[in-house]
This record gives sequence, C-alpha cells and structure tokens, in this order.
Amino acid sequence: MKTLYLFLFAIIFSIPTLNARKIKTKHTLPKQSELSIKADVPDSILSLSSDSLIFVEKIRPSIRFYGFDKTVTSNLESFFISNALDSEISGMEIQLTYFDMKGRQLHKRTATLNVKVPPHETLRTDIKTWDTQKSFYYHKSAKPKRQATPFSVKIDLLSLTFIP
Repeated sequence: MKTLYLFLFAIIFSIPTLNARKIKTKHTLPKQSELSIKADVPDSILSLSSDSLIFVEKIRPSIRFYGFDKTVTSNLESFFISNALDSEISGMEIQLTYFDMKGRQLHKRTATLNVKVPPHETLRTDIKTWDTQKSFYYHKSAKPKRQATPFSVKIDLLSLTFIP
C-alpha cells in the first residue's frame, strides 16, 4: 500500500513538469550540392531531411530566412526569420555557410539563436559576424568604398525549439 501511494504521489507531481517542458526537435541535413550563384538565387536555401514526412512537409516551407545584410564595416549580420507555423518558436540552431562569388566555401559555422518568433510573424535578428577583420561584405549589401571581397551565404535550419 505504501508503494502504491509513493507511485501515485510521483505521478501527480510529475504531470505539471511534463507539460511545462520545451520540445526540441533535431534533424540532420543532407550534404548540399555545389551552390550555383545567380541573380535569381534566393538569399538563403533551406534544406531539411527527416524520417518524418509530415515534419518535412510542414516545417520546410514554414520557416524562411531572407533579407541577409552585412556591410564591410559591420560587426553584425542581420536577416529576417519568418514563422508560418501555428506554434511559437522559442529558439533554433542554424548553420551558415559562406561562399565567394565563384561558389567556393569561405567559412562554415553553427549558431544558436534564442529568438521568440510568434506564429505567422517575422522577426529581424542580428548575430555577431564571422568576418572579424572586416574584409568581406554580403554581395547584396551596399558596395564599400574600399577594397573588400563580396560573399554569398546559405542558411540551413538544424533544429527548432517550440513552446507547446
């Protein structure tokens, strides 16, 4: 009888904490083939791979990155995140891959964003730049007066954190 009470006690007190947890999903991405740089290529390419067809069909078109900006003198990179889901996003992990204008990779990094993007809204976010020497600029940003190298960027979504 004492064991039964302990069991019921444990269940009753664990239920509220289960509902309060954040749910984090992580999906690995396939290797992206060579990026061709053309004027009609969007600011970022989002690619997802998952065992769950529902996840791919719902998430892939629902999270969009665009409007990337980084001038040669900036310490920050800016871009917009659009959330077309019915759930609020409370964070995400992204991978940014930087290319020169011939499509050669310059740098690759992962960034964790603690951003709150309400359902069906867009948020502008800033992250610290990879270009610490200030010698690169995003090819669609303002062209600098001094010598600098243009680059393009690809943003891949690695994981999302939702608040249920």
